[in-house]
Parts: sequence; structure tokens; C-alpha cells
Amino acid sequence: MIITYSTKINFECQDDKQSLLDVLLLERDIYNFCSKKQFEFKTLNIKQLHKACYNEAKLTYPNAKVQIIIKAENSCLSAYRGSKSAKRKLKKPIEKKKLFISLDKRLHRTRPPHIYITTLRKRVKVKPHIYPKLKEMFDNYDFGDLLLFEKDGELWLSFFFKVPEQIVNSKLALGIDVGIRRLAATSDGQLFIDKPFNGRKRKLRFLKRKLQSKGTRSAKRHLKKLRWTEHNRNKELIHQLSRKLLNTEADTLVLEDLDCVKLKKKKHAYQNKNRISQVGFSELRRVLTYKAALVGKQVVCVNPAYSSQTDCITGKREGERVGTRFYAKSGLVYDADINAAVNLTRFAKLPALLGNLLSGQATVKSPIVGIISTNKSSFEETAILGLI
Repeated sequence: MIITYSTKINFECQDDKQSLLDVLLLERDIYNFCSKKQFEFKTLNIKQLHKACYNEAKLTYPNAKVQIIIKAENSCLSAYRGSKSAKRKLKKPIEKKKLFISLDKRLHRTRPPHIYITTLRKRVKVKPHIYPKLKEMFDNYDFGDLLLFEKDGELWLSFFFKVPEQIVNSKLALGIDVGIRRLAATSDGQLFIDKPFNGRKRKLRFLKRKLQSKGTRSAKRHLKKLRWTEHNRNKELIHQLSRKLLNTEADTLVLEDLDCVKLKKKKHAYQNKNRISQVGFSELRRVLTYKAALVGKQVVCVNPAYSSQTDCITGKREGERVGTRFYAKSGLVYDADINAAVNLTRFAKLPALLGNLLSGQATVKSPIVGIISTNKSSFEETAILGLI
């Protein structure tokens, strides 16, 4: 597993910073030069692109190092391959605007606490800012290639750490049902709801719609800021939520496999399309996966089909879901999202970490003997009723 951490670069003199910026600018120019050539080709072949670009690039950019040209060619070809796999029809060559370059061992050397990076003239010695988490990663894991990029006028380095995947002997599993209004519901009876966050997000989405309808230059500038604001708030929420989900006794987290949830075409699916697109399902899965590996846990994804229509106690497709409640055939009323979370652990065939399932009210279809305590676990409650 590859885990990425980024940090700013500290420079001893500004000339070193300018030398690295010159490398990034030159690589971007060569990338765009190669992109124009690749746009004319019908095949995605590195040999063909190299033959068409290398000699001409050497003449056009005499200061460019060989490895910089090769990096630009590979990066350009990767962009076209990604566009083809996404089935996008290109009307013009792909243009690179941001400044970044991948640094392999031929372009950098590591001598802690410094890193030597090849430039157009000589190698520059830089010192990345080491914060506690990054130092912990340096002490425990090895890293491979680096990524040098520019952000807000500053130069950054990204380190790609190779974290070995551990085989976890699952003793307890926590089912997690993610949603739109309810961020997550877990099989141990917890509901994660952030109403202030939902309110702020609705306000942001309203402002974005207003600015999009304006279409002026000023509106586009403000719209760009709002997009970054929304992105940062979503990212912060996902990290906070992932920390809470990992802070349990369970050693396995069971998530829904929602890779294709936005691609399904059903009747009237457009009604929820905009709302579903606002939820970072894949980002939550990604963050949980790498954070779980660091604490000796694992993430398992299962097919969520019929998880909301299945009674988690009987395992049968009985009962009816109405809003946030699931009316079981036995007469009990479960919280629908928690019921779905328990079903996810059932689908994964793992022992579940359970909590209170009841929604607070129950439809009693037959006399019940005994007192049900809401502090007891779901299995203790159903045992009183004689269901298991």
C-alpha cells in the first residue's frame, strides 16, 4: 500500500527555489509540446511519441536534461491513456497548466535531512519541513519516488511511503452504512450527524448556483474560491469522521462497495443525482483504508444489495423500510440505517460489533412479556422477546 504525505520545502537561498521553478516550467513546456504531437496520433505508443518528440525537443529546449524530456513524454502519454479509459472525446490537445514533476532516483538523492534535486545547471540541496507525523513515517517506512509541485507560490514535496499490508485475523467487524443526511450509521448503534456542516454545505451550494447563473468574470472568480472552500470542508469532515470510526474495538471495517452508484441509470434517478454527487464515498473509503493499515486494522467492501430490505436478525427479506425506520415482521421497529450496517457485516460473514438497533418506538403486534432496556445490546433485546 502506498501512502502519501506532503510538506513544504525550506530553501537556504532563493536562487535554489528559482532553479526548481525553472525545471517545472520547462517540463510543462515540453509536456505541451509532446501533447500536440500525441493528439495527431491514433495509437498510444511510447516509442512512437519518443521518436517524434525527443530530437525536436532537444533542439527546441537545449537546456533540458534527458530525464526531464522522458518524464514529460511519459506523463503526456499517461494523460491520454487516462482520457481514453474514461471515454472522453478530445477536441484539442491536452494542456498542462499546473507545475509538477515526478522525481525518480535519477533526478534526486536523499541524504537526511537534505534532498539533492537535479536542475538545469546543478543539483540543489533542499530541506523539507519535517512535522511529527512525517517523522514517524520516515522512522517506520521506506519511500520511493518523490513529487515536486508548486502550490500558491510555494514549492512542495510529496513522499510516497510503502506500507506493507498486514493480514488481520478479524475478531470483530464494524458495519458502516454511509448516507447523505446521516454521514454514517454503524452496527454498534452510533449515528454520525453533523447538522451545522449540512447547513453550511446547503448555503455553499446555493451560492454556487447563483454565481453559475451570473456567468460574469467576477462570478467565476468567486466560484473558484467557493469550490476550494467546499473541497476543504469536505476533506476536513472525512478525516474527522474516519478517526471516530477507527476509534472502536473492531479490527475490521465493513463498507458498502459504491464504486458504480453514480453511474447507475434508473428511472427518476436524476432527482438525487446532485445530492449523491456531493458525498465523498470514495474519499472516505480511501482515507479509512490507509489509516486502518497504520493502526493494524483493515477495510472490507461488500455488495450492499438489499441491505436496507433485509431483517438483520432473521437474515430474511422481510419487513418494510419507511424513512429512517425498518418495520420488522416480528413487530419491532429498527433504525433503518443501523439495520443496514449490521447486514453489511452479515454479508461479509464476519462477527459483528453490535449495539442498540431499536428506533425508539415499536409496533407491537402481539403481547410482549418482559421489559426491554434500551441500554442493552440488540441481541439481548431480541433474546428477551424470544426471537433468537
